[in-house]
Amino acid sequence: MKTNPKILLYILMISTLGINTPLSIVGIISQIAEYFNTSIAISGLYVSSFTFTIAICGLFIPVLFSRFERKRTFISILSVFAISNIVIIFTKSIYIASFFRILSAVFYPAFISIALTVCEEIAPKGQEQDYITRILLGISVGSIIGLPITTGLGTIFGYQVAMTWIFAINLLTLILIIIFFPRIEGKAKTYELSFSSLKSKEFILATAGIIMMPIGASIVYNYQPLFLQVVSHVYTYKLSIFLFIYGLFSIFGTWLGGKLIAKKDKVT
Repeated sequence: MKTNPKILLYILMISTLGINTPLSIVGIISQIAEYFNTSIAISGLYVSSFTFTIAICGLFIPVLFSRFERKRTFISILSVFAISNIVIIFTKSIYIASFFRILSAVFYPAFISIALTVCEEIAPKGQEQDYITRILLGISVGSIIGLPITTGLGTIFGYQVAMTWIFAINLLTLILIIIFFPRIEGKAKTYELSFSSLKSKEFILATAGIIMMPIGASIVYNYQPLFLQVVSHVYTYKLSIFLFIYGLFSIFGTWLGGKLIAKKDKVT
């Protein structure tokens, strides 16, 4: 029996939401520093390690995983996230926590890349860009709307409670994939570039942009909540409300960008 493409789309949206929730701990750097008994700077590095790893691994990891069966790949990656989050919840060592945070981030680009590929494959003719935009909305919701929720839980109840919520979301998405997602065979991708292409200014600038953009965004997200707490004296639920409003504007921007790209991609 053929699965309704819209059902698969919603499952992928929820899954991308879930896999992005680890990004939402940027609002609790102070609580992380207190829990691990370390400095704000080290806590910031711990949080940023996820984004930095994504920026590096995103250059080659998706190609390595493209050939594998989709459902099995999704289950494997989400299982890594779930196991990593369990370890992170209970360990008191920031080094162990950092290792498992980086480990899960290594597989993140493969999940997002395959989700976007599947989304394009299952979309009805003419609706490919709309389906892709919805997946991107799932990414925005997970990292941005998850931010005020994680921040609220972390500032009120502590770091472990915030990480438990992230684990619960990852576990839910894993269960959804296991039960409802069909088997879809992978398609191996190969990218052949000459050595001269690798040295070209366009390739170097594009690669630098891919690496630096998420790192720059991570720096802003990491210290914006801390700035609001220390300088503006915005705490607990007020901080969560502020970050929630900020997230709504970001989601609107993602939706609008998708619509504009579908109509005038070069201008956008």
